[in-house]
Amino acid sequence: MTERPQSIVLQALVLSSALLAGCDSEPNVWDAEVESPVRALGLTGSVALIDAPAERVMMLAVEEDLTLATTSIPIGEGFVTADTTADDARLLVLSRGVVPRLSASDQGPSLRLIDGGTEPRLAATYDLADPLSGLAIDPISQFAVIHPSESDVAFVQNPNELIVVDLGRKPGATNPIALTLRSFGGRPQGFTFTDPLSLPGGARRLLVVQTDRDVALLDLADLSIPEITIRLTSGTTPRRPTGIAVSDGAAERDDDARIAVRTESEPEVIVVDLAPVPAEADAGTPQTFRALPNVVFVGGVPTDIAFVATDGGLRLAALVPSRQTLALIDPATGSIDEIDLGGPFESLSVVTKEVGATGAGGDVALLWSSSSPQVALVALGGAVGTPYRSIERLDLRRAVSQVIPVAAPNQHLRVLAATYGHEFVVLDLLARTASPLVASAGARLTTSPDGQRAWLTSPNASAIAQVEFATLHPRNLALSHGVFDALDITRRGGGRAVIAMHGVGTGSLTVLDALDPSLSTAREYAGVLLGDLP
Repeated sequence: MTERPQSIVLQALVLSSALLAGCDSEPNVWDAEVESPVRALGLTGSVALIDAPAERVMMLAVEEDLTLATTSIPIGEGFVTADTTADDARLLVLSRGVVPRLSASDQGPSLRLIDGGTEPRLAATYDLADPLSGLAIDPISQFAVIHPSESDVAFVQNPNELIVVDLGRKPGATNPIALTLRSFGGRPQGFTFTDPLSLPGGARRLLVVQTDRDVALLDLADLSIPEITIRLTSGTTPRRPTGIAVSDGAAERDDDARIAVRTESEPEVIVVDLAPVPAEADAGTPQTFRALPNVVFVGGVPTDIAFVATDGGLRLAALVPSRQTLALIDPATGSIDEIDLGGPFESLSVVTKEVGATGAGGDVALLWSSSSPQVALVALGGAVGTPYRSIERLDLRRAVSQVIPVAAPNQHLRVLAATYGHEFVVLDLLARTASPLVASAGARLTTSPDGQRAWLTSPNASAIAQVEFATLHPRNLALSHGVFDALDITRRGGGRAVIAMHGVGTGSLTVLDALDPSLSTAREYAGVLLGDLP
């Protein structure tokens, strides 16, 4: 056997020691198989790499010189899922623990809350009653709901069990709270957290739970109060709710809040008034309001709904592609005005905050379609009685599969992704312009949290491109491998960095200056999860 030179042996020992140090001396890391590609989530000041086999999350912050600083946070056994809060400030990690749990020393299910700033840390661990797999997060980051999913496997399962976590409070005897919905044969399918609503008995937020056949309303201020169930199915065929819209009504009233429901295959919408409880029933009713549903026929299956302001007052807007119309329903009377759209639009978004209200104080809605290469802006302030003068259309090359919002100061922009091909369109809602961007095969676009730029990546192309919204000039950089994600974060000491995640290896990535990306300053890492750090 040929003897290796002493210098090579010493180099190997030094490398081994460095790798161990880079992994925070966690012995289980070296026994675990690393998943590839590694799942990465971007937060405000760090990137989370989910290393489930090693039962940890590796948090990556970026120094001023673009080097990485790592923090390894244990997540326990049985990783299920992880997601960020809407503001990207915190990360939620759900784990089942040991299943089945045979002894007190076995880890139980938990939800971990991790601060995602430039100094990431574990903020709280919430122990859970049962190992459930579904996770829904409040858009304003106050609550999380853990619920059963189709992937849960148990000898006995309660499909209507929910665990509600108040993320603003420390773990304790009353946080989380486990509860069971009254069941009429359904199981939870979707969750809507309302804004504060002025209801009889005071302002509060509701959790609207969609099952596969009805809708339940829970009072988030007091989860001990029984839910109100709105039954949508009376026969043997379930009516599956697929969309929810919520209105608080007039600011000075507490008796006109409403919830609207559309279903999967019915040519109607259900408008639910949240009305005061009658005086004669008040003593025996734990809730301070009741739900009064009204069915409104719209002539076709609606594909999207939203409450909007018009020159005629509050209306429920319902898109009906089969009729190529936008139905405007008066929620108080059920009467309908129809706007002929001239195309089968399927989705709508209210963009009044971005473009301003109409002269009559009405909302403006953006419409798009996955089957027709058009978008439209509908000025609802002039919609009632003048349906043909309220629409402004823009023709595109391709139909739209996704509308990507842009953060301030460019909140008046939307990026439209085509249903096929590799094209994107930057839509300016104020100027009414549509500027195309053409990418190579498999391209994916993400926008930066500071609203200044977009990143285009592809696992099929060893490159990354930056597009500044101010100029729409693409800046292409060739990298060593394909890029399946670009995560734009604040770096320590100021400035911004982008971490380009490669789909190879054990946490292979490239760090670039997000404001001035250059290969001369970029830093490449072949395997962050195995300690490839400077």
